[in-house]
Amino acid sequence: MREVEVGLRFDVETGLSFFGIDEVNELLRRGARVVALEPGGAIMRKLGADDDNVRLTLGGFSLKVRIEEAPARGAGEA
Repeated sequence: MREVEVGLRFDVETGLSFFGIDEVNELLRRGARVVALEPGGAIMRKLGADDDNVRLTLGGFSLKVRIEEAPARGAGEA
């Protein structure tokens, strides 16, 4: 069983960017199957801080994809 974190980051300056999707897609192409999607978390960016507070903003989110990889093929299999 393998766990891959996938998600989306968003930023006013750089726009949207995904992560982890290519790894999941490659595993699926090799015959793996998704067995569960689990909560990930919020991706926070620090905007600034002073003596009393830290200012944060939401910068994205993630999910955990649990994947069962395809069994390795034996030497005698076609």
